[in-house]
Amino acid sequence: MVPTPAMTHKPREAIPMPDPAPLSPPEDFAGRLATLGVTLDEKALGRLGDYLARLLAMNERMNLTAITDPAEAWTRHAFDALTLVPLLADLKSGARVVDVGSGGGVPAIPLAIARPDLKLTLIDATQKKAAFLTDVARALGLGNVTVRAQRAELVGMAELRGVFDVATARAVGRIAMLAPLMAPLVKPGGRVLMIKGQRADEELEEATLVLAEQRCTHEKTVDTPTGRIVVLRVGPAEQRAPRRR
Repeated sequence: MVPTPAMTHKPREAIPMPDPAPLSPPEDFAGRLATLGVTLDEKALGRLGDYLARLLAMNERMNLTAITDPAEAWTRHAFDALTLVPLLADLKSGARVVDVGSGGGVPAIPLAIARPDLKLTLIDATQKKAAFLTDVARALGLGNVTVRAQRAELVGMAELRGVFDVATARAVGRIAMLAPLMAPLVKPGGRVLMIKGQRADEELEEATLVLAEQRCTHEKTVDTPTGRIVVLRVGPAEQRAPRRR
């Protein structure tokens, strides 16, 4: 009998986690963080360097980031992610944060390092990326990280609907597309934080109707050294209108 494709197919093996030497932070990195009001101890900085080294090493085996220069990774990945930390200052220990479209782990992994008292759930629909996130969290000893290899819209319709204090996202899509994925995950009164570029105002204008449907109000836009953070407040669940089909 001629073997069929189904009979000869073998499951794809997981890509092993690389173990390179951690990257050292630039000399001015701690000073730049201080301008944000963020302070990290040596252990946290070491974990950041470990994470960035693993991210760049794994990027040679699968597509995780367009950034390949270590110095640029410290700025555009680690520092950019940590611009969110001041906006999480009011979260108490044990608060829950969800990161949508986590990809290579920015901003979620740096946030988990900077705020080990928070519980972070990382969502990415790509199995290989979710596997990398799981492995890197384990390698770094981040017990406050959980990874979901699912689509955000499905997670938001099930058991994780309305359970998070904050939802974050970076470089996933425009606000009009992101809001319906993120808002259902957040409890009433919670916030949605999107790291955006200079076209944030344009995207907000474009998303006016979608934000109204999701009962999200634009609270503020925060300018940072690396971009802009759009802050949305999620309204009461009983008032949140279903999205039009």
